[in-house]
Amino acid sequence: MNKEWMVADSMGNNHQISFRKGAFGGAKCIVDGDTYKMKSKNWVIWMADHQISIPGAECNLVVIGNKVRLAVNGTYLEDGTPYEPIRNIPVYINVLTLLNLIIGYFMLGLLGAVVAVLVDLLTYKMSLSKKGNVALILQIALMVVLIVGGLAIQSALGNI
Repeated sequence: MNKEWMVADSMGNNHQISFRKGAFGGAKCIVDGDTYKMKSKNWVIWMADHQISIPGAECNLVVIGNKVRLAVNGTYLEDGTPYEPIRNIPVYINVLTLLNLIIGYFMLGLLGAVVAVLVDLLTYKMSLSKKGNVALILQIALMVVLIVGGLAIQSALGNI
């Protein structure tokens, strides 16, 4: 995935800012030919917020999953919305999503793992949009449903 922008500084000089994501998860930001490695802030979903200093312009290259956006002087270029630093996803959300994936797989097989992954994606979206409490409740409810549903199915199959 590659994206490029042209940003003018306070003296009217254009600067080229590029984002390149490698095949094996590595990413880099290229500013006027200078390359900077970017690191994800999360081990589950790719998240980065890279600050770029250009004379007269403060830029932030924000990457969440496959969505890449550039903010110049506090405003995103694509839609004009105000820039907000990305939030870190709490560690307990990461632990619960991994735990639910494991529980889902062992209790309900592939179907349980798929349901857990889909709910995990929704959880990360909620967590990034400042709805951490709802994300936590969703993960706990998923865990209860997976355990109770798995036990119910196992007991129903055991009585046959």
